[in-house]
Amino acid sequence: MLVQRQMSVIEEDLEEFQLALKHYVESASSQSGCLRISIQKLSNESRYMIYEFWENSSVWNSHLQTNYSKTFQRSNVDFLETPELTSTMLVPASWWILNNN
Repeated sequence: MLVQRQMSVIEEDLEEFQLALKHYVESASSQSGCLRISIQKLSNESRYMIYEFWENSSVWNSHLQTNYSKTFQRSNVDFLETPELTSTMLVPASWWILNNN
């Protein structure tokens, strides 16, 4: 499962957001079922794209209930200009296996 998250960060809160994002990525990456997390900062903007690959939707839903995920979500209320945009897409397991060998 691919999860795409788009976040527009308030310029003054950029440093705090980056620290919160770092903690989130470190915690999420160590979780069973998290295959990969990739972050892209759009140039000349304080907008971030986060791509998370999870084994399946039930693992993703469990991840959303963890303390580190809830902490990151709560901090985003203060750091973001607009609400986070999240979209998901199911990806065949064969795609992941073929592209990581």
